[in-house]
Amino acid sequence: MNKLRFKALFSSKAKQTLADEEIEREIHRTESTSSYMQNRRKIYVNMKQPSSEFDDHGRPINTTYVPNRVRTAKYTPISFIPKNLFEQFRNVANLYFLFLVILQCIPLFGVVEPGVSAIPLICILIITAIKDGIEDLKRNQSDQRVNCAKTLTLSHWTNVNVPQEKKGSFHFVNVVLGFFCMMAGVDNRFSHAYRMSLIKDAPPKKVNINFDDDRSPLNEVEENNSIPEVGTNTNDFLAPPTTTTNKFYDKVRQRSDTLRSELSNIFSSKAKFYRPGSIPHSVLHRAPTPDIRRVSSSVYPGALKCSDLPAGEPPADKCKVGWQEVQWQDVRVGDYVMIRNDEDIPADIIILSTSEKDNLCYVETQNLDGETNLKVRQGLKATEELRSVHDCERAYFYFESEPPHANIYQYSGVMKWDIDQPNDDDEATVSHQKTEAVTYNNLLLRGCILRNTRWVIGIIVYTGDETKIMLNSGKTPSKRSKMAKSTNPYVIANFCILAVLCIISSILASVNFSAPGSSRFFDFGIEGTSSSFLGFVTFWVTLILYQNIVPISLYISVEIVKTFAAYFIYADIDMYYEPTDTPCIPKTWNISDDLGQIEYIFSDKTGTLTQNVMEAKKNTIAGVAYGIGKTEGAMGSEVRQGLSEKLQDRSQSDLIETAKKEMYQQQESLFHNKYMGTKPTFIDPKFFEDLQRQDAHANAMIHFFTSLALCHTVIADRPDKENRYVIEYKAQSPDEAALVASARDVGFVYLGREANTLTAEIMGEKKKYELLNVLEFNSTRKRMSVIIKPEESDKIVLLCKGADSVIYERLCTDFGDQVELEKTQTELHDITLEHLEGFANEGLRTLCLAYRFISPSEYKQWNKRYQEASASIYNRDDKIEQVCEEIEANMLLMGGTAIEDRLQHGVPETIAELAQSGIKLWVLTGDKTETAINIGFSCNLITVEMELLLVKADNREDTVIELQKALKRSSEVRGDKKCALVIDGTTLKFALEPKSKNIMLGLGMRCASVICCRVSPKQKAEVVRLVKKGLKVMTLAIGDGANDVSMIQEANVGIGISGVEGRQAVMASDYAIAQFRFLQKLLLVHGRWSYLRTAEMIMGFFFKNIVWTFVLFWYQIFCQFNGSMMFDYALVALYNLIFTSLPIIFLGIWDQDVNSKISLLYPEMYRLGLRNDKFKPWRFYLTVVDSIFQSSVCFFFPFMLLLAGTINPDGRDQNGMYELGTLISGITVIVANLFIMFSLYSFTWIQTLCIALSILSYYVFVCIYAQFNTFIFAGQDRVFGTGMYWLVLVLTVTACYIPRTIAKHYLHQYHPYDNDIVREEELVLKTGRSHSRRHSKISDSVTTKVNPEAEKGKRSLDSASPHTSHSVT
Repeated sequence: MNKLRFKALFSSKAKQTLADEEIEREIHRTESTSSYMQNRRKIYVNMKQPSSEFDDHGRPINTTYVPNRVRTAKYTPISFIPKNLFEQFRNVANLYFLFLVILQCIPLFGVVEPGVSAIPLICILIITAIKDGIEDLKRNQSDQRVNCAKTLTLSHWTNVNVPQEKKGSFHFVNVVLGFFCMMAGVDNRFSHAYRMSLIKDAPPKKVNINFDDDRSPLNEVEENNSIPEVGTNTNDFLAPPTTTTNKFYDKVRQRSDTLRSELSNIFSSKAKFYRPGSIPHSVLHRAPTPDIRRVSSSVYPGALKCSDLPAGEPPADKCKVGWQEVQWQDVRVGDYVMIRNDEDIPADIIILSTSEKDNLCYVETQNLDGETNLKVRQGLKATEELRSVHDCERAYFYFESEPPHANIYQYSGVMKWDIDQPNDDDEATVSHQKTEAVTYNNLLLRGCILRNTRWVIGIIVYTGDETKIMLNSGKTPSKRSKMAKSTNPYVIANFCILAVLCIISSILASVNFSAPGSSRFFDFGIEGTSSSFLGFVTFWVTLILYQNIVPISLYISVEIVKTFAAYFIYADIDMYYEPTDTPCIPKTWNISDDLGQIEYIFSDKTGTLTQNVMEAKKNTIAGVAYGIGKTEGAMGSEVRQGLSEKLQDRSQSDLIETAKKEMYQQQESLFHNKYMGTKPTFIDPKFFEDLQRQDAHANAMIHFFTSLALCHTVIADRPDKENRYVIEYKAQSPDEAALVASARDVGFVYLGREANTLTAEIMGEKKKYELLNVLEFNSTRKRMSVIIKPEESDKIVLLCKGADSVIYERLCTDFGDQVELEKTQTELHDITLEHLEGFANEGLRTLCLAYRFISPSEYKQWNKRYQEASASIYNRDDKIEQVCEEIEANMLLMGGTAIEDRLQHGVPETIAELAQSGIKLWVLTGDKTETAINIGFSCNLITVEMELLLVKADNREDTVIELQKALKRSSEVRGDKKCALVIDGTTLKFALEPKSKNIMLGLGMRCASVICCRVSPKQKAEVVRLVKKGLKVMTLAIGDGANDVSMIQEANVGIGISGVEGRQAVMASDYAIAQFRFLQKLLLVHGRWSYLRTAEMIMGFFFKNIVWTFVLFWYQIFCQFNGSMMFDYALVALYNLIFTSLPIIFLGIWDQDVNSKISLLYPEMYRLGLRNDKFKPWRFYLTVVDSIFQSSVCFFFPFMLLLAGTINPDGRDQNGMYELGTLISGITVIVANLFIMFSLYSFTWIQTLCIALSILSYYVFVCIYAQFNTFIFAGQDRVFGTGMYWLVLVLTVTACYIPRTIAKHYLHQYHPYDNDIVREEELVLKTGRSHSRRHSKISDSVTTKVNPEAEKGKRSLDSASPHTSHSVT
């Protein structure tokens, strides 16, 4: 591996190989099966560990578990100084200056005060250390709050998984060592001993929980406990039951294998677990074992420990076992813990029992995955009877668990316990082992919060850094801005200039060794006896002399500026979203200038361009479509077809209101729906007209909406405790909640679920259904199913909903002799598909519903296979998927649904502004092609003036052909007409292959907009990578869901939207915003400002350092290049630190060419960053030339004018070396600060005051420092008192800036930048867009008329080929 890393430094192929291996290791890290499972851990509860767990010396094998103490901070009190210094000296520039400081301590090089030379480096190190320390202090405080949080564990009970610590004579030493380990941030047995020494032997904390009468859930639904009414339609395949006789303990435990589970997968087949004999499936019901005879305490009172007594017996005398509060950092693997309502989960815990009747609990996972809706987790069946601390100590079992991994959606484990079952004759016993599978749905993960559940008892399985939340909180990918990378060549150029100066000085010093001059008697042998030795010494002396050419303070200054930029972004009230109290949150501070150079934006659609607030609008049932009203997608379709461009909103709204009143009047005449919501979305009076006919179609309508009310995983919540008829549905998918809510509004009300019983009110009648299984939705299956059975009915029904492509593949094709059914279904297939396409054309999201009957014998056999797959330890998910495929087949179609996801406010305007700025937008969505196209029209991504290129193919060959056809069509487009590309996921898969990706890239570049439909998360990242690496451009990805994380991390800048789907995208992003429209100001204002400020700031740094260095170099001409310094070293040390630092930092923080309002009115100005106009190499080299020129003026003007100057009135000469040096240094400081003034766009009082104070600080320092009589510097302040000095100063400064002023005027008049033109129009002529009332009219006349070069650059962005697109930059 090390060899490969070394090769990667020089070989791009080796670098790619190394990257691939990193990806493979990351994939392996998230696996939970295969060979990785061989390292599984065993956790024993109240059982002696077998001998196989110990080595030959009796020491535990592989039972060293990490502590639960977590540290996200980098430093500790002991490690801060050495570790921070190590981090800082990894910067090559800091190492360079450290080397110079050491060099100056050598007397041979003639530095009089080497301590002074270390001042700049020390200041930079201290400032950086303070910044790092403050940041890390917050992390330390956060860690301390978490580690010291309290939880309940079982006390006076032995955890056999943790080696017991014996307090010997050296225990005090362990405590002392633990103190120092704590200070050093090391967590081991010593630090644990120290923490435990601080905990007094407090009595166990009593918990006031009534275990016996606490089975009613906090969110109990009254309707679920009532006796259901008998339905009238007994022939319905969803017919209601007449009685309720099922008991809770007759049910098999509930379980699921996907995160989306609402009450987990329930399999309630009559088939039982493996149960020899009659012992219940419980860890508490065991016969006596050969080791210990457990007899009643009434027979031998006090003879046995409490843990030896059978379940149900009263506790033994003096039993001290109880719940005690301890800190999170002190819990261990294998500990019992009790979590109470609204408490955080301290570690990853396997659920044993809960306060709920069906052993369920509810958790909020916002800290883990960002989702705010409640998830439901299931306790193990075998441990649901654990009700007290005595039950906990009497249960004997152990877990076989997979090792820790980062996948929060997978867990495989098994619980095992031994049973000794007596035979009938009571003479012999049959020993066997019982098992129960443990899935991730039986797991509470650290970071979650228990909700709506009074208590949960569990066993800790993972602690500390091995918990899933910690494994997923890896290091944030380090991102460097494009400008930071571009600065490196300029720094290298400065090093090259430094090397050239040092070499020239050493060569000329050698040449001058024998030249006439001072006698060698006076150099005290410092220059040696040969020219070569003198050249060697001179090289190092001049290296010290010219050190300031490398800007030591550049990096820290840029960090300070970007920190302020991040704060201004955060504090911008225009990007604050009041409904969710969400500002724009910068998470990566050092890439703010990248926001001003974005050329391609890749956006998700749902939740990013749209609100992700779903409204069920239309349905197709048995071939009849229902639902009225136009959607935004329908309006976009009309615009696309040229039928309409405006919609009369008022008439449309009046029509909807009239239809709504008519519809629900008809509903009231049929039945009373007391659960109807306040804002029903499904409107069509024809619905109840057809429903009241009571014919076959009406029956199909009842089946359809009953399926919507039952086929889901939502939670029915009663937010209003006084009005129990108000029901809100909480679901992980807003689509699912919208469908169930639409069924509620038309009288098919899902009331809730208790254990495996679903309760619904169907057209005013209560009905109950036994839920047998839930086959969960995931991105691979694209469907979900439930298997239900009406109570007191033998009919078993599978209800399935999902994407039309998936459902249609699984519909019945062999009808046997049922000719009529085959005919009906065939017609229904075609009609439904036609309706779904129509819905898609309106921009709606569509789903299909289907069902099938299952015979009891078929279900029994299938459920057995399903249970076996669910209980599997290896490849559990794959096995479950295979079993689900078996049952989800030969289904009958019922119809389809259509849901609208409305556009966010301001999306069309934002997209239009971004397009005008030169940014190209690609939308990557999972929607159908027609849906995406119509949404594209409605949000201005596609316009009627564009040439629409639709690419669709089914194989590699056709993909290449279609891409070439589209490329040819795009090349035929003439004039100002633009192209828009639409490509689906299947075609995109082939288009991204090596043979065709260049064609795809070239086609995408020719298009102003690109829409990729039906794409997977992986394809999203591949598209971003294709453009980023293929075109070498700056990319931005924006999304709101977990499926967008991959592309967000792949892009140069990732934006997460805090939407309905959770906050996974936000947690992985660089910037978090609440609405897509905020992207406009983030890029066009803050991004552009940051780019301009950083560019000018870096150029200013190079200028002032080169000017200072060359002034010193010019003096060497007159001192035989012996390395003499004409300045006092204190001036050299303070030049970058005080005299010239603040003005350039203030420029980077506050300067702006135009205000935010004007910036938004002229999005074309953003092209400055796209073309990188302000940071081109020629600007740097011209700055170098200008700085060398100005340095020569700064030196030679005073030198020539004052060399033979007059003596001042006091009779003192002014042309000594240090006097002349003082004069020249003061002029150089003024020139360096005036350069910042020439670079400013806005002359505010802050900037003016800062520049004035910086110049004044030089004179104040010299005047004070001159009062201290040093050997070489005393009384230099007197030179400021002569008129000759000020005359020379004025002449020199004027001469310095004459060329720059002329060049700047010429460029402004004949080759202006875009912002120069806007500034002239807005600030001088007062004729710009801000002074006109017609702001909506967009014109490029300014750029075309005055700046033809900019227009050329604009055209290159729109139509260049992959090889020429970036020639302008």
